[in-house]
Amino acid sequence: MSHLEIVTEVANEYNRVFESSLAVGFTSPETTKILTTHKAITNEDGSPIAVVGKNYNLVQNADIMPEFHKVILASDLDRTGMTKVIQQSHYGAKTIVTYTFPAHEIEIAPGDSVQLRIMVLNSYDGSWKFLSMVGAVRIACMNGQVVVDAFSNYNAKHTSSLDTDVAVAKMETALEVYTKNAEIWKSYPKSPVTNLQATRIFKQVAGKSERLEALLEETYLKYVDEMGKNLWAVFNTLTDWSSHAKFKNEANKVATIYNREAKVRKVIPMLNELRLAA
Repeated sequence: MSHLEIVTEVANEYNRVFESSLAVGFTSPETTKILTTHKAITNEDGSPIAVVGKNYNLVQNADIMPEFHKVILASDLDRTGMTKVIQQSHYGAKTIVTYTFPAHEIEIAPGDSVQLRIMVLNSYDGSWKFLSMVGAVRIACMNGQVVVDAFSNYNAKHTSSLDTDVAVAKMETALEVYTKNAEIWKSYPKSPVTNLQATRIFKQVAGKSERLEALLEETYLKYVDEMGKNLWAVFNTLTDWSSHAKFKNEANKVATIYNREAKVRKVIPMLNELRLAA
């Protein structure tokens, strides 16, 4: 299959959206006015999925995602067994495409391995610019293991084309960052943690939510039974919550996971401080 055929096939996986004018004052035709400061983004049947400023530059998933797929194909990543999952939330206003690479599997502890994961994000409501992020997935429980290093992330303004050379270079960096973080994770099972240290991290993630803190403490006990009192148990407690904890709105699950992972990412330096002190 040629690159053109592959890109066309990928583009067909995504529905296009449209820009529409916004009207206010529907009491009578005389009072109805077109809003000049904002516009609506609608799906194929005309239903609005977002309201954005008039200068917002709409970038279609059908245009940008195939460009990134070409970057995957042009990289040195081993695509043997590669999977791709497309998820959307907020009626299609947010999209995450997750690539998983089983060929890039690393064992953290005996019988406990992770695989390279690359997430690609785009939105139609201005909440996310086009972004790719490196991470991993733990095979035993499918927790999404987040990476704090931002150097492998690729950000792009809302235009329909990528700087392919830059994106490919970032992709190679992504593999390096994944490998580097996996080496750090290998030390987590060997890094003991006290109950007080674990609780301090859970409090940081939970903020003022006593309910969330209690959930994290309860989940931690499950991982302690499996792994012992160490950083790997703390880390998997956090990623278990971000990946699997109950969602208030299942339709917006993908956006909730992204937001939770952002919270986990903020406390990774706390984990690494404990690792270095061990």
